[in-house]
Amino acid sequence: MEKMLNIQDQYKFPMGQVMFETEPTAEVTFAMTNRKALTGMPISKYVQPEELQEYYDGLREVRFTPEEIAILERQTDKRYTKEFLGYLASFRLPAIEVSIDSWNKDITAETTAPWNAASLWEIPMLSAIPELYYPRLIEAQGGSMAEVWNEGDRRLTDMIKLMKAHPYVKFAEFGTRRRFSSAWQDHAVERFVNECPENLIGTSNPWLAAKYDIPAVGTNAHELAMVYAALEESRGGNPLDGQNHVIADWLARFPNMPVALIDTFTSDITLHDLTESQNDQLRSFRIDSGNEYKIGHKVISFLETHGVDPRTRTLFFSNSLTPEKAIGLADEFKDKIDVSFGIGGNAVNNMGLPGMNIVAKAVNVNGHGTVKLSDDEGKHMGHPDAVKRYQKLAEDRLAKNASLVT
Repeated sequence: MEKMLNIQDQYKFPMGQVMFETEPTAEVTFAMTNRKALTGMPISKYVQPEELQEYYDGLREVRFTPEEIAILERQTDKRYTKEFLGYLASFRLPAIEVSIDSWNKDITAETTAPWNAASLWEIPMLSAIPELYYPRLIEAQGGSMAEVWNEGDRRLTDMIKLMKAHPYVKFAEFGTRRRFSSAWQDHAVERFVNECPENLIGTSNPWLAAKYDIPAVGTNAHELAMVYAALEESRGGNPLDGQNHVIADWLARFPNMPVALIDTFTSDITLHDLTESQNDQLRSFRIDSGNEYKIGHKVISFLETHGVDPRTRTLFFSNSLTPEKAIGLADEFKDKIDVSFGIGGNAVNNMGLPGMNIVAKAVNVNGHGTVKLSDDEGKHMGHPDAVKRYQKLAEDRLAKNASLVT
């Protein structure tokens, strides 16, 4: 039987604590999309909708065991409440429906439930698909699992050698949702622990973190700001204010994890809206889209303008990183600001096979659509009209500030 902590990402738990305290009754829809469906890699080529539905239905029988709850209890820095841990102890994944997406004609899946319950589907919804897809792909190509593992190990060896040659590059393994398989992620993390411990700062897989006695790394994701924004707009406010409300609630609840994910509605908006108090408290800025070099220097300039020594802060990069890209960024910002990295698919799904690009996002809250503006133009999410509305609100906010300066 699968372990619930092995099909979840660490950030789901501190984020879940915030949801539990602030918006426990919000009804949220999560939907899965295959971004490569129209470019030659449909899931349905090797996985049937009925088969995926059966797999998901089986996951609904998985529960957090007393051992797993005890693992979360030992994360004393997170200050989970007894009520939240009690909620998890009795939790089961809600109903989910697999169908064919009318847009890309490929498999999709959707669940609607109270926010915490829907949110806990995101990672297993995604990580289930490679477990089914890749064995069929390998068989269709005339290969064997042993050959793929050997190639994966060869590539893993190259990554580890590269990391060891650059001991100042610190990374967390961030690949649970993108892993080739559960067994392979376990194997990769074990190798990182044993072969490049100076580089490894932890894993986002809480089960493997406990198994290998390394930090479970994860704070919050775009989901939090997207849902806060939709709720803000549904209540008559400006949705962009949702981002700063997230930061305020996060710092109040987790002062020992003073990190901000800055690109949900573009880094310009997040930095613009930070209060002096928040700027004093924040220690880490996570960059997950856009030109990392440009945005990194933007954050440095912002800190200097506000009288903060950037060398006392951290940039955390997590956008489709390769080891080589991480080294380049570390070299660029050396002696300017501290840096660290979250490496996902290129750590635990680099097997010589085509990589998948599947995402599951909160798309609706209490009947109100969500939006994500990104520092990458192509990563905007939401109904086109809503995206345009958010963009206009962002332009107006930044323009108003510029006019006050001049």
